[in-house]
Amino acid sequence: MCVRDTVAKAPSAEGLQDLSRFSPTDLRSDGQRAIYDWYLGQAAGGGIPKRRNFEPMDFPTFLSYLVLVDVEEAPRRYRVRLVGTKVVDARGRDGTGDYYDKIEGVDLAVKRIEGIIESREARFEADLPMTWSPKDFKIYSVLSIPLSSDGAKVDKIMYCLDFE
Repeated sequence: MCVRDTVAKAPSAEGLQDLSRFSPTDLRSDGQRAIYDWYLGQAAGGGIPKRRNFEPMDFPTFLSYLVLVDVEEAPRRYRVRLVGTKVVDARGRDGTGDYYDKIEGVDLAVKRIEGIIESREARFEADLPMTWSPKDFKIYSVLSIPLSSDGAKVDKIMYCLDFE
């Protein structure tokens, strides 16, 4: 079964390369700032933060804005592990369990994941059009955080969204 997600036109490759250069003041929500602070503390030694070190109950008011995606290898695929309730509400459906290669129109999301895997760094994008939502939101921002099981290889991506 193929699910359709309509998203904005993907930025150029040059635009994606600069997404890891942002300031904490660029972040749009308290949730994004809290998650980014956690990321900075975990990545201080130069490794990728481990998923097991993320304690969801440390961020109870922001969990509904989080999305967790598994990065599978051989072949590489991306599976939505968890979608927060505010994201489900904004999207109009729960994508938990969906594979990106079975969803039409997710080119921007795939480029975002590939950039995070390659850079091994957090990224931030803002003022993205919400063409994928049936709600009245106009734009959104997303903080993307690489996570790892072993501290070396990106095998999960955590997103923290904000809707405007």
